[in-house]
Amino acid sequence: MGLRLFLFFLLAGPALFAQDLLQRYFEATALQADRTRDLHMEMDFDARLLKLKKVGHLTGLRYVAKNGHVEFVVKSITGDDTVKKHVIARYLAGEQENSTKQLNTGINDKNYKFKFKRVLEPEGQRVHVYEISPRKKRVGLYKGELWIDEATALPVRESGQFSKSPSPIFLKKVSFTRTYLFLDGVALPTRIESLIETRIAGKAELVINYTNFCAGGDAPAAEAQSGTNQ
Repeated sequence: MGLRLFLFFLLAGPALFAQDLLQRYFEATALQADRTRDLHMEMDFDARLLKLKKVGHLTGLRYVAKNGHVEFVVKSITGDDTVKKHVIARYLAGEQENSTKQLNTGINDKNYKFKFKRVLEPEGQRVHVYEISPRKKRVGLYKGELWIDEATALPVRESGQFSKSPSPIFLKKVSFTRTYLFLDGVALPTRIESLIETRIAGKAELVINYTNFCAGGDAPAAEAQSGTNQ
C-alpha cells in the first residue's frame, strides 16, 4: 500500500502541483487587478514594415485609468509616414478603443483551457509553462503559452497568436510576446514584441518597452494626444 501511494504521488504529484499553481495564479491576478490601474509609464515604441523596409519610432507616456481606459501622450514620433499612420497610430488607437469596451479577456478557466507543459529555470527563477487555448474565438483571447512564476504565482510571460483579429479590416493576424516585471508584488507588462500581418502594408514588427511606472496622477491632457498625426 505504501509503494502504491508513493507511486501515485510520484506520477500525479507534478500534475496536482500544476493545477494548484494555476489556482494560485487566478487568485493572485484577481487580487492585483486594481493595482495594475491608475498607472503612468514611459513608452518607447519601435515599428518596422518588413517588406517595405520602412521604420518609425515613438516615445511618450501611457496612462491606465482606474476604470481601465488607456490614454497616451506622444512626446516625439519620427520615421516613415506609412509606418506612423498605418502601424503606430492604428496600434495606439486600437488599444484605446478596446480599453473602453467591456471585453472579457481574463486568463482564467472560464475563457481558456490549460495544459501543463514543462518547468524552466531562467536565471534561477522557477517558471511553470502552460499551453493555453481559448474556449471560444473572441477579440483579446489568444492561443499560445503562459509562463507562471512558482514563488509568486504571477505571470512572467504570455505569447501566442490572437484567435480573432482585433481589427479585421486592417489586420489579418497578430502574434505577440508580452514580458512582465515584478514591482512591489505586482506583475506589470514591461515589453511587448509583436508580428502583425496588415492588409495594407504587409508584415509589421513592433517592439514596445514600458519603464518608470508611477501610480496615481492626472490623465494626459487631450491636446497632447495628437502627436501620431505629426
